[in-house]
Amino acid sequence: MAEQNNQQKQRKKKIAAAVIASACVVSVAGLFFLNTGDLSFNFEFPKKETEQTVYDGKGQHRLSLYDPDWESDIFENQAWLDKNRYITYTENGMSLTLVDNDYASCGKPVVMFGAYVDALMHGDAEAVNSFYTDSYFETHERFEKITMQKLYNIEVEYVSEKYDVFDGRNVVKYVYKFTYMIMENDGTFRNDLISDAMRPQYYTLIEDGDDIRISDVSYVYTE
Repeated sequence: MAEQNNQQKQRKKKIAAAVIASACVVSVAGLFFLNTGDLSFNFEFPKKETEQTVYDGKGQHRLSLYDPDWESDIFENQAWLDKNRYITYTENGMSLTLVDNDYASCGKPVVMFGAYVDALMHGDAEAVNSFYTDSYFETHERFEKITMQKLYNIEVEYVSEKYDVFDGRNVVKYVYKFTYMIMENDGTFRNDLISDAMRPQYYTLIEDGDDIRISDVSYVYTE
């Protein structure tokens, strides 16, 4: 008990010393302003960087995204081509970069992700929509038009799988963590992600026979 009281006294002494030191600093600063007569307090704060404009698909602009370029071919954009455009697959702590597009060796869901990424890079909205279940579009809008998406640093991580019932059918339900960056993101696919940033999403996939589709996309993993 005596030792605890001693520690409390020491903490109080340190706090008191800090308060006194702060008071001294304030007093010195006050004397400086009184002696100089400068009471304007014109402090300079760092200026914010100019923010990019964004396109929300309805002719309106928001912050931090680029205007969409519907004409250029990203496969002629050397800056993007120089980035890591391969998919890195992770399962049970082991990661493999699929440099030869050998998705089949990692399972059918990864094959789906490979085709999904390809559709995004080619700006094929119709193909992108085909990767989702019909029930997904009961609560989400279909992609009407997207630009060629400059995806890079793409990561697909296995999270879980289980047998389940979906739309009255016995299926296998997978969850994968899907992460990537988008160079010069214009918001036509992801309007929640600024350029060259990562915001992982959890994709729930439904395997029904040979068909695998996305039934849900979330920022939080739930069993």
